[in-house]
Amino acid sequence: MKKILCLLALLPLVALAAPMTNDDVIKMVKGGLGEATVIQAINAADAGFDTSPDGLVKLKQGGVSDTVIQRILSRKGTAPIAAAAPAAAPTPPVCNECGTVTGIREINKPGHATGLGAVAGGVLGGVLGRSVGGSNHRTAGTVVGAAGGAVAGHLIEKKAREGKVFEIGVRFDDGSTRVFTQETHPSWSQGSRIRLVNGALAPL
Repeated sequence: MKKILCLLALLPLVALAAPMTNDDVIKMVKGGLGEATVIQAINAADAGFDTSPDGLVKLKQGGVSDTVIQRILSRKGTAPIAAAAPAAAPTPPVCNECGTVTGIREINKPGHATGLGAVAGGVLGGVLGRSVGGSNHRTAGTVVGAAGGAVAGHLIEKKAREGKVFEIGVRFDDGSTRVFTQETHPSWSQGSRIRLVNGALAPL
């Protein structure tokens, strides 16, 4: 009798220490506690029972009655489920049109003649040569003047078309790289963030 009273006195401490398990129930039954006492202890404790088929068989083999087992099942047989870890924030989609300027290079653009300068120069040179050659040398003056005018017109047109262009290297956020060329000085520098809009670069 004293042994039973001691076990009953310890039950609140056991309940506070940890959730009650199948082994705790088997221990109480083998210790001589009656069904009503065991059920009362189950009701007062946090549930940490194994209600799987193997767990129920173990209870039965340990001498636990069906009444006690049914009470364990009514407690839903499991310890409190740990709170689920917070869901990770969704990864923002990669902006395939966004990137970083990796470098800017200024290069000279050679002039390219279209032939119009040579034609215009040849005509003007021919007229001048005919005038300078006089009446006796008009044909020769025309030929020389036209040739000289054509050469001069060609060189003048090439010179007029010379200029500078700027090559801009860009590494996009998706890992690709491209080089863009424009005739005006860019408004950004190396490391600037940009966005490709309708084939042209724009500040991000």
